Amino acid sequence: MWSTLKKYRLLLILSLVGLTLIVSCSASTEPPATGEKTAMQEVTVSMPGAIRSTISITDTGKLLKRAQFISPDGNVGLSMDAGTVLLDENKAPLQSIAVAVDPIIPVPPGNAEIIGIILDIQPEGANINPALKLTLSYDPSALPQGVNENDLWVYNFTGNSWEMVRNKNVDTGSNRVTTSISRFGKYSVLAPTKPIETSSPTVQPGLTSITITEALKNGKPTLAEFGRGTCIPCKEMKPILESLAIEYQDRLNVPIVSIDDYRDLTNFYKIMAIPTQIGFDATGKEIFRHVGFWPKEQIIPQLSKLGIK
Repeated sequence: MWSTLKKYRLLLILSLVGLTLIVSCSASTEPPATGEKTAMQEVTVSMPGAIRSTISITDTGKLLKRAQFISPDGNVGLSMDAGTVLLDENKAPLQSIAVAVDPIIPVPPGNAEIIGIILDIQPEGANINPALKLTLSYDPSALPQGVNENDLWVYNFTGNSWEMVRNKNVDTGSNRVTTSISRFGKYSVLAPTKPIETSSPTVQPGLTSITITEALKNGKPTLAEFGRGTCIPCKEMKPILESLAIEYQDRLNVPIVSIDDYRDLTNFYKIMAIPTQIGFDATGKEIFRHVGFWPKEQIIPQLSKLGIK
């Protein structure tokens, strides 16, 4: 009898073990719960002067964790919160964000002065929700006389005009302005100026003091530059133009045209960025134009196109 009980006990144990195995196998083969898509992709981010880095977003374009980027010189900062959706113009997740300094300076509005770098953020047309935080530095020494630093604003250049970004935080201690942007493109810090008097244009002294209207009528070729005295590349171009005026004194007009004093001419010649140099032949016909800083050694070969040997 005792052996019979042991036999039944062994059978019971084997049955329980078998049942456990069946339950375990059933649990492991259940289909996983379905939920939100979790596929990930990397977005390349490049800042001025910095090594490229990456951020992670979902396949719906949602940023997984807060990201902050600062250029090595501290002049540019970009930050975005976790959950920010980053999509391109076709509503697809962004693949890259490129932040660079643009050497070409768009013509500023008549009532404001550019006192910082021109920052270009690409791709243009990107959809960002919520807005990103953009921080730009400015040069306090470039402030127009009588303008307070708290009057500074970040502007967006749309390709045709400048638009003020309607929120800001000015840190006068570090000379930086922070704002929120919901689109990419060109941005800079601008300061308001006093109304511009156009009735009596300012005549610059020296060999470049001839006006463009006089130059185009005197029968000599003309190399004219449209700019503003406070823009950095315009300042760098002035000694080059003065040197050319000396070397080609009897053969070439070299007027410097202030876009503030000659708004009508600036619009007539469709000046969209400063400095812009335009070459005219002896009849006043435009032969070539160049935008931005232009080294002297690159200008001289172009003068032959104006009939100067």
